[in-house]
Amino acid sequence: MSNHNTTLLALILAMALIRGVIYAAVVPPWQAPDEPAQFERAKASLSNTDWYSTSANQPAWYGDLIQSLFIFDFWGFVDNPRPTYQPELPLNHYIILYHEAYGGLYGSRLAYAMIGWPLLFASNKDITYQLYWVRLNNVLMNVAIILLAWLITQTIFPNNFFLGWGVPLLILFNPQHTHLLSTVNNGNLAELLSTLALYYIVKGIMGGFSAPIIGAILLSSLLAMWTKATAYFLPFTLAALLFQRAIYPGYHRSTHSGTSYWRGWLAPKWMLLASLILFGLIYWVIPQRLTTLISNAFTFLIHDGLYLDPIVPLDLFRSFWAYPGWFSILLPDFWYGLLAIFCLIALVGLIRHAIQAFPLVPNHNPQIYTLLTLAIAIVTAMAILLSWNAATHSTVYRQGRSIYPVIVPISLFLMLGWQQLIPSKWRSLSLLMLTLTFFLFDSLVLLDYIIPFFYSRI
Repeated sequence: MSNHNTTLLALILAMALIRGVIYAAVVPPWQAPDEPAQFERAKASLSNTDWYSTSANQPAWYGDLIQSLFIFDFWGFVDNPRPTYQPELPLNHYIILYHEAYGGLYGSRLAYAMIGWPLLFASNKDITYQLYWVRLNNVLMNVAIILLAWLITQTIFPNNFFLGWGVPLLILFNPQHTHLLSTVNNGNLAELLSTLALYYIVKGIMGGFSAPIIGAILLSSLLAMWTKATAYFLPFTLAALLFQRAIYPGYHRSTHSGTSYWRGWLAPKWMLLASLILFGLIYWVIPQRLTTLISNAFTFLIHDGLYLDPIVPLDLFRSFWAYPGWFSILLPDFWYGLLAIFCLIALVGLIRHAIQAFPLVPNHNPQIYTLLTLAIAIVTAMAILLSWNAATHSTVYRQGRSIYPVIVPISLFLMLGWQQLIPSKWRSLSLLMLTLTFFLFDSLVLLDYIIPFFYSRI
């Protein structure tokens, strides 16, 4: 990589760190979806006693968390009724405790330890100070995701300036993503691990599969799925990869020292065995709560049929871009309409690209198959979310953060669609204009909506 590219990448990552710290500092404590309960699990994961604690035997720091909720007026910015502070009442009187609510079936202790490990150096500090340490760890996850976005795009389009830098910049200036990745939630870690799995999938398709790459795909996928159910699009993505291999056995045989890794590691005769092992591992590590949810979904479906509430895809779109707080800072419809127009323009460009690329499919072009695999990841991630709502008639899971594990593919396809409609000689200038546009939008959300919302009462 040239010195110029290294400098530009370092600048983007530094901006991600700085903007993440700004969001983490500006958004008051606990004012992000599920943050109090997520922090409780992250802190509890570092102690065997605390991890299995309940309201009947709650640790002393539960009282500090209750006080902090009142000090920072947690209920002043959410729809829940404001309770009266009563020190003698347990924490579950004020927030949902996952260990109690889900009977110990929610969340992996290892995952939460990966989120809360900075508390090892701040365990005796004020509870709010501890929260900011964990928030900083999540900001670093965002920096890593943006780095992976650059690596994924460079792997697929190594000489494409518009896509190579446009994708990480689009994620960098997504205000909702920055907001959520600057607060505490296990979905952030699931997104990082899912993006890592997608990176190795892309690396394998484009450059050849080896034992280390296959191992990295399986390990990161399993860790992501064990962290949160938002990563459960990954088995379908891997299955699609194997299916493509079955249909087009010769579509990309990258060789190293005369050995075809497609032929050696993903040959058709090994596909059944690999699939059985994969789904066996998934069955072994699947959270018990998820199996309960699936069973409940089928029960609802049988009795009530399918119905998708229009609010679900609408809020999914709005909260993918900007719906900060606890779904509490809704922007004027104008901004969402403008974003929808941008996305529709990208869709037109993608259709044009698909028409142009279609003749390349029989030629076993690895770039086309990589994009197809990423498209399947996006469709699956969205379909799981929408299907749940359609089957259960529940509108609870309609937040854009649920599809953030595929934010890199989504951003890649948006940039690819826009690129198709921009003449080559104008792409550098267009990238600058797009970057400036989303930077201004990000700054607008922060300065005109987030800060006034949280600090207008001071």
